[in-house]
Amino acid sequence: MQRMISEPTPIIPCSKGHAARHMLDLRRESAGGGHSVECACTSTAKHLTFEEAHAEWCLVHGQRAPKRRPAGKRSVFPSELAQLQLSL
Repeated sequence: MQRMISEPTPIIPCSKGHAARHMLDLRRESAGGGHSVECACTSTAKHLTFEEAHAEWCLVHGQRAPKRRPAGKRSVFPSELAQLQLSL
């Protein structure tokens, strides 16, 4: 399952001018999950954190990667996921 995550600061567009978006694949890492940045023509590899994916995006498109956020790393699984109360 993939979903797009809105970032507080916009991600730089690709070198062709396409808008970039932060995607999160909720599968575990061994199944191909993680954070990536993509546009209509380019996509990064999946990474454990958004910061790593964003750094690759900036490198590919000739931009300087911004400094890392002071807050801790984001987990691959966001805390806002609903937990189902299952019982037999």
